[in-house]
Amino acid sequence: MRIILFIIIQLLGAASMAMADDRVENLLQANVLLQAEFDLARSGELYLLIDMQVNQLQLKASGLALQTWRVDRYRRWGHPSALPVSRLKSKSVFYKPERNVQVVNMTEPGVEAVSKSFKALELTDMPTSYAMDLVNGTTISVRSIPVAWFEHIRSALEAIAWYLSRPLISSWNFLRSSPYNELALSLTAQDARMLYWAFIEGTPCLIRLPAEVSNEASTTIGTNR
Repeated sequence: MRIILFIIIQLLGAASMAMADDRVENLLQANVLLQAEFDLARSGELYLLIDMQVNQLQLKASGLALQTWRVDRYRRWGHPSALPVSRLKSKSVFYKPERNVQVVNMTEPGVEAVSKSFKALELTDMPTSYAMDLVNGTTISVRSIPVAWFEHIRSALEAIAWYLSRPLISSWNFLRSSPYNELALSLTAQDARMLYWAFIEGTPCLIRLPAEVSNEASTTIGTNR
């Protein structure tokens, strides 16, 4: 009986120590992110805060939120980088936002107008589905919330393809000694357009995940919230 009681006490002690270690790790990570955001706010530089603890994105400057976007749901693959701050390296989209314009040659009235494509700058021309790559290797993919019935079907097929393809991508990146980390966000179509328009290359980005997600090992396959 004493042996059993001794084992139970040892197990409870080990569990309490593990919980204490997790709390300390959470506090340390929170402190690192707060310090990083404080440094960005003090610099006056525009930056994006992806806060999955409250499911929202904020475009901020000097610590003040200039724009807030609500995240409907998200999926993740891998784990966040140890670097608290990264910058947007590039944005990729299947169709680049362009607008066809009829150009008329005013010097030669008899010449027909020519259609030319120019880089779109208006908000209504921005895409609703795209990917953004950070300098630290993290990929942030954005999709608009499905509304019509065919959009729900497409969203379901994309979710299946996402879970089937990510193990292959992770394995390929593992062979290249480059862990694959992705955060997939679902926003309204208008918010997705605004994020693409406002988040430009070179802008700093901070990602704050829930504590239980931040502490998971890199072998985690995925999470859908």
